[in-house]
Amino acid sequence: MLSVVIVNYNSGDYLKKCLDSVAEKFAAIEYEVVVVDNASTDDSIALARKAPKTLFIMGETNRGFAAGCNAGASVATGDYLLFLNPDTRILSDNIHELIERFKHNPNAGALGCQNRLPDGSIQTSAYGFPTLFLVFAWAFRLREVLKLPGLKTLLSPFLKNRFGQFNPHDRPRAVDYVTGAFLLVKREHWRRTGEFDQRFFLFCEEIDWCKRLKETGAQTVFDPSFEIEHYVGFSSQKEKPRVLLEKYKSYAGYFEKHHSGFRLSCLKMVFWTSIRYWMLICWLKGDREYYIAYKGIQRELFPGY
Repeated sequence: MLSVVIVNYNSGDYLKKCLDSVAEKFAAIEYEVVVVDNASTDDSIALARKAPKTLFIMGETNRGFAAGCNAGASVATGDYLLFLNPDTRILSDNIHELIERFKHNPNAGALGCQNRLPDGSIQTSAYGFPTLFLVFAWAFRLREVLKLPGLKTLLSPFLKNRFGQFNPHDRPRAVDYVTGAFLLVKREHWRRTGEFDQRFFLFCEEIDWCKRLKETGAQTVFDPSFEIEHYVGFSSQKEKPRVLLEKYKSYAGYFEKHHSGFRLSCLKMVFWTSIRYWMLICWLKGDREYYIAYKGIQRELFPGY
C-alpha cells in the first residue's frame, strides 16, 4: 500500500486541489493519505475535510516540515511513503507502473518525478549535493545575473552542471537528491536511514536524508515518466525575510553536519560576506524591510556582530 504524507500550513485551496488529484489519479491502487497540519490559521483544512481515505492530524504549533513528515510517517501503514507538498497536483495516471519499477529496482531507496510549473514549463527537481559553489551562487543570486541578455550563453560552457541540476528530460537515472515536493520512499529504507532530521525546519531535510540514504549504499532515482504540477516558485516575488533566514540556517546546518574544517570555514566566510553585501544593497536602495531582515540573519548566524 502507498501512504501519502502531506504537511500543511496555511495552504489555502491548494491542499484541496492536491487531495482531489490524489483521489483521481491514485484510484486504481491501494492508498491512504495522512495530512499533518502545523497549526494553520486559514481555511485549508476545512476546505479539504471531505477528502476520501484521509486522516487529519492537527498540530498545536508549527513544528516545521521535517517534524510534520515524521509525525505523518509514524502513523502511516504503507510499504511506500510518498511525501507530497500541498501545493502540488498529480498529473500522471501511471502511479502503479511507477511503483512497480521502483519496487523491482533493488538499488533504489527513494524516487522523485518530473515537476512542472502551472505554465507547463519544467521545474528542476533533481540535483547534486550542495557544494560551496552552489551555496555561493545562491547567496549572491548568480542565477539572476545569468538572466542578463547574452551572459548565460557566454558563460554556459563554464557553468554547465555547476548549479547541480540534472537534465530534466533525461531517462530514469540515479541522482544525489530530489526535491521534497514529491519524494517516494521504500519503508525499509525509511527505517534503515532514519527519519528526517528535525533540526531542519523548512529546507535541506530531503538533501540531508538522501545523503544519509546514499551512505547506506542505496540510491535516489529520478524518473521523468511521472509528472506533477508544483505551484511554488511560479511567482516572481522575492523571498520573504523568514524564508531567507531559514535557508541560511538550513545550509549552515547541512554543512556543519556533513562537512568540517576548511569547507565549513569557507561557508561562514561566504555567508558573512553575502549578508553584509545585501545589507549594503538594501541600504542604498532604501529597502528598510530587507535591510532589517539581513541584519537579523547576521545576528542569528553570527551572534555578537
